[in-house]
Amino acid sequence: MKKILLIIAALLAIITLFNLKANAQTVTGNVPLSIVVSDAFSITLGATPTVVFTYATAADYAGSKTVAKVGHFTVVSNQSYSVTVKATSEFNVIAGNATPVSLSIVQVSIDPSTPTTGATYATPALTTSSQSLITSASPTIGTAYNVDYTIPTAAGLIGKADGTYATNVIYTITQP
Repeated sequence: MKKILLIIAALLAIITLFNLKANAQTVTGNVPLSIVVSDAFSITLGATPTVVFTYATAADYAGSKTVAKVGHFTVVSNQSYSVTVKATSEFNVIAGNATPVSLSIVQVSIDPSTPTTGATYATPALTTSSQSLITSASPTIGTAYNVDYTIPTAAGLIGKADGTYATNVIYTITQP
């Protein structure tokens, strides 16, 4: 009988130990969390931004020429955006030319191989005034644009003195 009472006492002790609950207190603390969103956008040129048209043979003058620049520039924008293009100045003047080469001989366009951005693309002739190239593009964390530079006809180069005609092209991104 003593054994039974000892076993019952031991079982009650074990059950009591497992049924004890910690009387821990709960304390909470509030941590302020903010996300500050500002308009952020950038345009970064690709690794080889230089564009060179070479007219060295009669065949070069016979048709249109296009220089395709894959990954020419990359846009990051947290809002919809537009991109314009312009030249910093007219082509340099080379002695012996009665009239300089017109900027408008060169057209700039977004190549169809560029990923879809929901934008409207234009094909402006190059000028010293900003021309719309990309309008109403969707926000992006990095869209690489493939750009085509085209001279549709070499007529504007006929009769020009030998030499290199150069200018700089500027792309500008804006958010509405």
